[in-house]
Amino acid sequence: MNISRRALLTGAGAAALGGVTAAARRGGGTQVPLRVAQVAAAAASISPTSRNSVWTRSGAGPLYWSAYSWDYTNNATLPESVWQQNVDWVAATFKSSGYTMCCTDGWVDYTQQTNANGYILSYSDDWANDWQYWANYCSGKGLKLGVYYNPLWVSAAAAGDSTKTVTGMPGVTVGSLVDSGDFLNSNGELYWVDVTKNGAKQFVQGYVNYFKNLGVAYLRTDFWAWYEAGATDGQGGIVAHGSTNYATALEWIAEAAGDTMEVSVVMPNMYDNGAREVLYGDMVRINNDATTGGWTHLSGGRQSWQDSWSQWDNAFSGFTGWAHRSGRGQLILDGDFLMMNSFASDAERQTAINLFTVAGSPVAISDRVDNIGANASFYTNSDVLSLHNQGLTGKPYFYNGSLYSVDGTSRDTERWMGQLPDGSWAVALFNRNDTNTVTKSVSFGTDLGIVGAADVKDMWSHADLGSMTSFSASLAPHASRLVHVVPAESTKRYQAAFAAWGGGANFNNDHTGYSAMGFVDKLEAAEAGANVTFAVQAATAGSHTVHYRYANGGGTAGTVTVEVQTANRTVVEAPVTVSFPATADWNTWATATGTLTLAAGLNLITIARTTADAGAINLNYIEVS
Repeated sequence: MNISRRALLTGAGAAALGGVTAAARRGGGTQVPLRVAQVAAAAASISPTSRNSVWTRSGAGPLYWSAYSWDYTNNATLPESVWQQNVDWVAATFKSSGYTMCCTDGWVDYTQQTNANGYILSYSDDWANDWQYWANYCSGKGLKLGVYYNPLWVSAAAAGDSTKTVTGMPGVTVGSLVDSGDFLNSNGELYWVDVTKNGAKQFVQGYVNYFKNLGVAYLRTDFWAWYEAGATDGQGGIVAHGSTNYATALEWIAEAAGDTMEVSVVMPNMYDNGAREVLYGDMVRINNDATTGGWTHLSGGRQSWQDSWSQWDNAFSGFTGWAHRSGRGQLILDGDFLMMNSFASDAERQTAINLFTVAGSPVAISDRVDNIGANASFYTNSDVLSLHNQGLTGKPYFYNGSLYSVDGTSRDTERWMGQLPDGSWAVALFNRNDTNTVTKSVSFGTDLGIVGAADVKDMWSHADLGSMTSFSASLAPHASRLVHVVPAESTKRYQAAFAAWGGGANFNNDHTGYSAMGFVDKLEAAEAGANVTFAVQAATAGSHTVHYRYANGGGTAGTVTVEVQTANRTVVEAPVTVSFPATADWNTWATATGTLTLAAGLNLITIARTTADAGAINLNYIEVS
């Protein structure tokens, strides 16, 4: 019998920035001129501090269907006929709403038939058709094929067959890449590749390219905590390969995947604050396996953090605990699969969709045609999907700059906000309490930094609620509200506290006078490479006035490097050095004004502290006219 994942876990082009003027003061603080290097080529380039793939730059994770629930329920690989039935159902029911991929999942231990290079031919040896057939079948339905497999796995059959050789290295057998006893699990059907072996890189990258050439768009790689650390979450008897070899393996996979294949890293230990994963992954799992789903997977179970997989047990805690690692160009946080049929009420179903949407998670349907009942509409709400499709990646409310793993009061799991590229906002309020009705609120001025009123729309009732300066909701147990908030102001203000932070940049609120939830600090010498990325939608291409609200209590001017690219990395504004004069102290905020060239549509504006920059600043927000 195949062994389930849960059973295993329990022990079985470029314009210079110019046009500098002393514009009228905006957003409070002292108005100062913005000093800018006039020759873009003279500026330091912004070195990436993350994989920074087209997938992460686009914001939220994919919409797709997964075979997981059948496999888990039956503790077996689903039959090919069941797979086809559900692929057809997804195409007919969900494709028009943007769910354009079907992905296999798990229970691959006994898949042993391979090609000459040791690569499995199909999801299951019991299936009549191979990967290529199903890639073509999905394509014919307007869908992409996703594959669950780790390129570091070697089937026992391939390891024992001396005719199986490493791609491009006919003299190196696949069996020479593994060590005796170095199995994925106790059944001994899958080995781990030893990345120190000759030919290991060629085998691993060849596996990725094998799937890419078949048309696979998404690779869901699993059991990384076991590879890195061996004994994890109570599991023993597994060979630990260490963090260096783990990082090497991830790097090889990311390099081969490029921008053609999205890479999901499942069961990562996320040691050192996710330092390795952010360099080489697109997506990381942030909570335990979905198992049977329901409220326990969403909000229950262990509420405390542990320093290895799974750091957080439920989705609410996981999304909250890793929110500082999410955002454009950083990591997509994956809350695992959703099954609407597993929840006890429609309120719980809305809460699940609201949380995954505001956190920027993939929404992976694991209900099936035979068990979804009347719940398909929870996945297809057009207003909610419009937020996801704009790349929404929100954050819980931050009370201070401490990690949630260190200070459990530093973030609010029940109040989430995220800013969209057009300058509008999504606000989600939750009640995780099992018995009491509670009231949750957000002040648009204090919490979001909106000047004046904003128009509010409820995403589930589709009702316009009118012009407001705050939003409150009385929530029954397990209930939630998701609203779209559109400021009335014509100049769009983008808050750094809700942008993407990379390379050591961090949220803080340890000074006074800031707007909204807080600001971003660590744009300083000790954190060279620290950066903040804003997603900004421009109606027209060309020069746009930009206001930067900052503080610089360092006594001398501080510089940063600013660059504008599209999501696919087309350069719109080449890196330019920007200088911010000193302010009286770190509690004094000033506004600097200049121009940026933007493309029509989505722009990613990155403000970074490179090794060529000097001094330091704290960044509160930018405004784009």
